Amino acid sequence: MSANAQADIKQILSEAWLGLGDTSKLKIENPLVPSQKYSEQHGIMPLTLMKNPEYLGYACRVLLNISLLPVQTCILSEFWNKKFPMYIASRGFGKSFTLAIYSLLKLALTPPTSIGDAGCKVVIAGAGFRQSRIIFSYMESIWNNAPILRSVCGAKQGPRHAIDRSTFYIGANTAIAIPVGTGEKIRGLRSTNTLCDEFGALSPSIYEEVIQGFSSVKTDPAEGVRHEASKALANELNIGHLASQADMGFGNQTILSGTASYDFEHFADYWKKYKTIIYSRGDPDKLRSIFSEGIPLDFNWRHYSIIRFPYELIPRGFMDDDVVIRAKATTHSGVFAKEYATIFTKDSTGFFKRSLIESCVANDENMKSENWPKWCSSPFDIRHKGEGNKEYVIAMDPASEVDKCAIVVLELYEEHSRVVYCWTTNRREHKAKLKAHLTSEEDFYSYCARKVRELMQIFPTKRIGLDAQGGGIAIMEAFHDKDKVISGEHKIWPVVDDNKKADTDHEPGLHILEMCQFANYEWLSTANHGLKKDMEDKVILFPRFDPISLEHAIAQDKTRVSQFAMDNPGSTLNIYDTLEDCINEVEELKDELTTIVHTKAGTGVSSRDRWDTPEVKLRSGKKGRLRKDRYSALLMGNMLARQTRRQISIATYDAIGGIVESDPKRDPGTFGPGYSGGPEWFMNEAERLMNEL
Repeated sequence: MSANAQADIKQILSEAWLGLGDTSKLKIENPLVPSQKYSEQHGIMPLTLMKNPEYLGYACRVLLNISLLPVQTCILSEFWNKKFPMYIASRGFGKSFTLAIYSLLKLALTPPTSIGDAGCKVVIAGAGFRQSRIIFSYMESIWNNAPILRSVCGAKQGPRHAIDRSTFYIGANTAIAIPVGTGEKIRGLRSTNTLCDEFGALSPSIYEEVIQGFSSVKTDPAEGVRHEASKALANELNIGHLASQADMGFGNQTILSGTASYDFEHFADYWKKYKTIIYSRGDPDKLRSIFSEGIPLDFNWRHYSIIRFPYELIPRGFMDDDVVIRAKATTHSGVFAKEYATIFTKDSTGFFKRSLIESCVANDENMKSENWPKWCSSPFDIRHKGEGNKEYVIAMDPASEVDKCAIVVLELYEEHSRVVYCWTTNRREHKAKLKAHLTSEEDFYSYCARKVRELMQIFPTKRIGLDAQGGGIAIMEAFHDKDKVISGEHKIWPVVDDNKKADTDHEPGLHILEMCQFANYEWLSTANHGLKKDMEDKVILFPRFDPISLEHAIAQDKTRVSQFAMDNPGSTLNIYDTLEDCINEVEELKDELTTIVHTKAGTGVSSRDRWDTPEVKLRSGKKGRLRKDRYSALLMGNMLARQTRRQISIATYDAIGGIVESDPKRDPGTFGPGYSGGPEWFMNEAERLMNEL
């Protein structure tokens, strides 16, 4: 084979990722070749190309020092040309990274259009400050590796960090990453480009009432008024307008981005509306379902766009195929459909429907429903300590190998109970904490028992639920092992059952431990059906999950660190098991509940109900099941809460009649309160007659 042939093959192979075949046969004009128009103005042509949406890949290569795939440049071009794009992509496709690149390009390539123009203002709003800072950190990383961009900017340009926001400066343009929180601190912000990442986790009310208003005012309002007045007069006189829409641009922009969610959530509602608008192609009859009060003046359906990238359409090699295959094998099909296939699934298919679980979340949206219970009038959040006038149930599933050891804490009320805390660990995490000297308990089960005792100090505990199988026995023994009980603590023993005597009944200590029998079919069936019934009746409630709860949790974690620094000058504290972690644990708990499948084991009369997670093939090729540790802990905790809350009191009845002389409470000759001679109506009438006599 000749050297030229080898070179051609090498070039074809090296350019195969473009998907264009043999590129040597393509006739492509190089726009960078100097033309007569730009021959005397060096640098004008490259800058003009960079501002062209079709050449944003070139701008990224020169300005940002980043090489993009063709599909990524197409996404950026769609962002550049559409006013309301929606970006839904598979987990791992780099949505946040793409938004970071787009933000930097907007800052670098958008010059002021007039003297009064305040410049391009990008606002990055994530589900929490951590999410918006992810995009900002990508921007910062790109900036640090983009020498050309830094060289054309001034000394005071680039990223700046503050407590409540992070700001990026390029010329007169700025990008701000903000914490959404309650929306009060960010109300009044203005933006030309609003980026909402992980839109499904944003509170719809905060988005519609606060964030959506960021883009309601034009960058140069006076110029906008002059343009509209000129346009109206031109239409009235039936003459051409001097400035076209292309000259003025499409105005302010809002990008909604994230992974797909459930069909009944607000992200799916926006997706359906966008899709209806796009498919309508401006047909007024098809748009009436969106605009019931009439189509707004100058409405343009072409401003809307949906970019959807399931994992099947992502170029091979971009994602680790082994990771995707493992996720498909070990993740519940409904979760995989949302996270990787970008499908807005109707609902979960398990025993506990996701719609049912979400209907038990104490947030503002659910409280507007007529079915919301009267006993919970305001949202509640995760707690890091209990209230002294409340009682709590602590339930633990002590798995440690495949599953995690999980703890769920329920707050008890007269009518209902609330999930207020969730924590998990395993042997690997225990060893890591042991190595970092964060615990002195070398035995894993003793470490878990110690965690329960720590929670008892901050949550006034009425009952402790524990799986009677496997590691539960070891933890039960650790509760009353004299070597594991610290001075001032009480030994913990099983509850006293009057119908079943036990050797531990007379032991000194706290008899609050309930050993739950998962192997007992009657108990397991009652617990599962009871949990589902309690969800339907809204007597088991979950804390709200939105930017407000996240920001509150982060703020409380920071307060704990600051307080420790004040109490211990010169020392530092790395918080583990933070409130933010706890919020995520409760979300994992809800995800586990959706995977529980109700099946029948056996045939005929001897068949039994089973509650388990779906069977999957593990990486080793063996069959296994998804985790359900948090679900098991909640199952035990709710069963104990039901027993505590719904104990049937035995009614006492007074005997009617009797011997008068034998009643010491009755005064002779009268019908007093000590005499029960019959129903109330009879006694009242008898009393009236006696008084008349």
